[in-house]
Amino acid sequence: MMIDIASSVFAVIGIVVFSVWFLLTIAFQKNNGLSRLTTRFDRFTLIPKWSFFTPDPGASNYHFVYRSRDEGTSFSPWVELNLSPRKILYPLWNPRKRYREGMIELFQLLALSSINCSAEQLQFTSPYIISLDVARTQLGGSLSPQAFYQFALVETRGPSGASVPLVRFYSLTHPVS
Repeated sequence: MMIDIASSVFAVIGIVVFSVWFLLTIAFQKNNGLSRLTTRFDRFTLIPKWSFFTPDPGASNYHFVYRSRDEGTSFSPWVELNLSPRKILYPLWNPRKRYREGMIELFQLLALSSINCSAEQLQFTSPYIISLDVARTQLGGSLSPQAFYQFALVETRGPSGASVPLVRFYSLTHPVS
């Protein structure tokens, strides 16, 4: 009899604790007063915050564009480098997802670095060097060895074509070879 009462009490305590934890988890996904309060008291980060519940999901799109010129000619129009083409099975199987997320992080670091550094200093930062290498790799053999290229980071907000593109960063001009 005593064991039944103890197990019932523990069951009720468990249900209450997990119910409160579940409700706090839901509330914590939005940036509000309760989530700020929870953050202050959640020293062991027991309340998860999932990135797929972002406050402004899919609001910004980053585009990695380049233009080129041969000696004695003017620059070509800007062309977007498709770093991670989408395929029909990507909602189920997306092996390039980490690469795409890494590129977004790289672009954000590059945009932040461009605010704090001059163009001469920026070309020696890790985000710039990695972006330069990505652009050179993506261009492959599509440009002549005597050509020069320049890349830029462009941000759009909302669905494609819904906003005016904002240029976040321009690189210096670099030789292909």
